[in-house]
Amino acid sequence: MVALSLKIGVGNVVKTMQFEPSTMVYDACRIIRERVPEAQLGQPNDYGLFLSDEDPKKGIWLEAGKALDYYMLRNGDTLEYKKKQRPLKIRMLDGTVKTVMIDDSKIVSDMLMTICARIGQFFYNFMFLSEEPSSCLQYFLSCLQAYRP
Repeated sequence: MVALSLKIGVGNVVKTMQFEPSTMVYDACRIIRERVPEAQLGQPNDYGLFLSDEDPKKGIWLEAGKALDYYMLRNGDTLEYKKKQRPLKIRMLDGTVKTVMIDDSKIVSDMLMTICARIGQFFYNFMFLSEEPSSCLQYFLSCLQAYRP
């Protein structure tokens, strides 16, 4: 089987590495940690491989339990070895701000359950995330205030 030549970005360092297409993502991360000194920061479980896109809002996290060939990677593709955890600031309805560590490699519904558990809100079906307060959010808040006992 032909080896897959991938560019691995770790911080500001980019190295070209060879992998068998059947290599599991978990094993690829382990190999990167062994061969790239800059990748040896923090706990191994806190890091993963991210396939970025030209559009910074797009891209996918590679799942640790899948093989590299699952993602149809080509020679010369660039993967980023980066931290999955990051702080997220949440503005509560009362105006306070709470910071929650989230795992960017998870899907949004899993992130929402984590956020709700951390802030003590267990009715995640009624929660939603917004960058800016929208008219929908304002309407929702006014309905909540109207129905307070």
